[in-house]
Amino acid sequence: MKPIMLKFISAALLAAVCAAAPAYAQNARLQIDHLDRLFPKAVETIDVRVDGSLLQMASKFLRSDKADEAAVREIVQALKGVYVKGVEFDKDGEYSEADVEAIRQQLAAPGWDRIVGVRSKRDGENVEVFLMINNDAVIEGIGVLISEPKQIMVVNVVGPLDPEKINNLRGQFGIPKDFALDFGGVKRTRRGDN
Repeated sequence: MKPIMLKFISAALLAAVCAAAPAYAQNARLQIDHLDRLFPKAVETIDVRVDGSLLQMASKFLRSDKADEAAVREIVQALKGVYVKGVEFDKDGEYSEADVEAIRQQLAAPGWDRIVGVRSKRDGENVEVFLMINNDAVIEGIGVLISEPKQIMVVNVVGPLDPEKINNLRGQFGIPKDFALDFGGVKRTRRGDN
């Protein structure tokens, strides 16, 4: 093959990958199925996959004539999916850093912002919370990554979630009355920022 043709094919492939990455990030769905391969070694596993159609059906069990249930129903009906994957082991070293890094790379994609990062060198516990927020200040996705020496847990909620509607649920369903989502003073960081 001629060098010019190889350059053209390489450029086309690169353009296709770059174009697909923002589209992938736009839907806020994380790919976490690679953790399934760890299930046989785990002592406990969590695998939750609730797509939009199931959420729509579940929301019908909430009564629209009760204000608190109607508010939850409105939030649940807007969701596109809730996905949780977790594995816990008896001993350290049952998973590799590559397993965690595959998730972190997705959360480092354009559109995701890390809002919480807690790392303990003493215990080896790491908790990171990411949000994908669109221009209208609506949350399009939430990603939570927890990694400990014997455990990995990923929670992915695919929005849209309006912070005002969540704030309206304060004092109900175990949500504290003083709970409030306020992004005004939150410093949003990218992975690697201090």
